[in-house]
Amino acid sequence: MKNNIIFFSIDRLGDYLIRSNVIKKISDNYDDIEIVGSDKNFKLLNNQKFFNKIYLFDTQKKNTEKIKFIYNFFLKNYKSVIVFDGKSISNFLLLFIRAKFKFTFLYKKGTILNNFYLYFIAIIYKLFNINYEFLYNRNQIENNHEDNYPNKYKSLKRYFSNIDDHTYYLEKSDISIYDTISNKYILIHLDEKFNDIFNINNQFESNIVNFQRKINKTIILTTFNNNNDYYKDINIDKINFSNIDLEAIQNNKIIIIENMPINHFQNLIENSFLNISCHSGLFVHTSLALNKKTFDIINESDQKWLNTWIIPSNLYYQIYKSNNQQNFDISKILENIYEKQSAL
Repeated sequence: MKNNIIFFSIDRLGDYLIRSNVIKKISDNYDDIEIVGSDKNFKLLNNQKFFNKIYLFDTQKKNTEKIKFIYNFFLKNYKSVIVFDGKSISNFLLLFIRAKFKFTFLYKKGTILNNFYLYFIAIIYKLFNINYEFLYNRNQIENNHEDNYPNKYKSLKRYFSNIDDHTYYLEKSDISIYDTISNKYILIHLDEKFNDIFNINNQFESNIVNFQRKINKTIILTTFNNNNDYYKDINIDKINFSNIDLEAIQNNKIIIIENMPINHFQNLIENSFLNISCHSGLFVHTSLALNKKTFDIINESDQKWLNTWIIPSNLYYQIYKSNNQQNFDISKILENIYEKQSAL
């Protein structure tokens, strides 16, 4: 039998990153390594050179993609198949791909219907010799069923003894342009998760300026296709990546870079002094994978869920934008980051 394996990871960038080291360690046991990714993580997967083949499942065309994948993978032969994403199409294909070893993750949702489904699927999986592990979904976790996805993925060590305790495997970017300004800037990634910060629309710019003066480092803000109101009102120089150069960065105390490609983005994260975002999955997990100080702006109500995706680290710090009593404005959030950073 050909010594090959296929993984299914039809989900987001952060999802892939928290299982990336497990995937790499398992892959070290095979000659041919394939993975099915989504339109959300396809570019990142293409930067990982140990994959021999990467299939794109376009989540914008789910119905046609399902038909195509059933046709292409029906009774296809692999030595091993591992489904990480919990998607129905992935688990359906798991039944019909021929493989000596099959494994998937099933979500416990706590409903009567879900319990019946899991009982039924366990019988089917036993007939098909499919191994599985349970994960709790968000509702269950927030109802005090604690779980940690990175550690659950490492449970595959039962079958692959070379899996270690690391969470991330991220191949070094082929870009090194930002190495020359290493540790001279703070990187803040802007997206829609800033929208619910109190007074963000009329206080963001002035507070970023004050934050830069206090911390005395260049501030680089990055964003992708940002159409949020708070962002439209910012008068700080916005430069599309295609027009950026090191001189432009070095000559500005604060600069916004729009639509940076993922390999440049990774190198920029790697060379920062400090990384800040409102829990952007790619940004947070890439920052931690590169062993950078990472400040995660979150709602206290989301803490249990977000901790499910994170391994505790002395590089990772959570800053609340709201708690049970109040929403915090951007000035308070940046002040908390400044005070925490100063105390480190």
